[in-house]
Amino acid sequence: MENKTSKYFKYAIGEIILVVIGILIALQLNNWNEQRKASQAEKNLLIGLQNEFKLNLEKIDGSVELNQTNIDACFRITEMIRDNTLEKQTVKLDSLLGRLGVISSFDARRAVTDEIINSGKLDILKNDALRVLITRWPAELEEAREDIGFTVMNYNNNLMPFLIDNFPLANAEITKKWENDNIKMYSNPSSFSTNFSELNTMKFESVIWHHKHNIDFILGNDYDLKETIKTIINAIENALADKN
Repeated sequence: MENKTSKYFKYAIGEIILVVIGILIALQLNNWNEQRKASQAEKNLLIGLQNEFKLNLEKIDGSVELNQTNIDACFRITEMIRDNTLEKQTVKLDSLLGRLGVISSFDARRAVTDEIINSGKLDILKNDALRVLITRWPAELEEAREDIGFTVMNYNNNLMPFLIDNFPLANAEITKKWENDNIKMYSNPSSFSTNFSELNTMKFESVIWHHKHNIDFILGNDYDLKETIKTIINAIENALADKN
């Protein structure tokens, strides 16, 4: 009887050990599965962010180009004022005046970024530096947007009234080039002309330069945003590399 009791006791202990081992294995498998799901979720977010910010890099380059063209127009008009060649190059002047209104506002794609921030998915991203960059991104965009608003207000309240009073702005229509053929263009020159002998060239130069000064801020923001975008893309690529 003692031998049988001893055998049953050992058997029971063995059963308990097997059950415990089974539970531990199940917990380990479940933990591994959850980690795998979390890793895949993070990878999906990283790929989404990577695509979004690569597109933003292309868009910011376009904004830089347009705003730089605006600044170049300010330089060329200023040179024409100081060289006293405005009246000799009216067609060129019309074209340059038309460029002044092309103020590019960088419209960032942020669907993935907003989803991460607003739905509480930031914790899924394990890269600390990337989390900080993503968190700060909306604020950087808002700061840049404020400068654009100020520049547009200055254009409408200061530069445009001066141009309306002194130049036949319809002539700038002739110099426009659109890739979209559906946009109808007016091709007849205006019957009005600028009285260059009465034009206040000092004021003309000043309003142009004030406009140029404001575009400088926008272009500077564009370059700053471009560097941030490149930094974020680099952090994303590092995070993806860690997962491979």
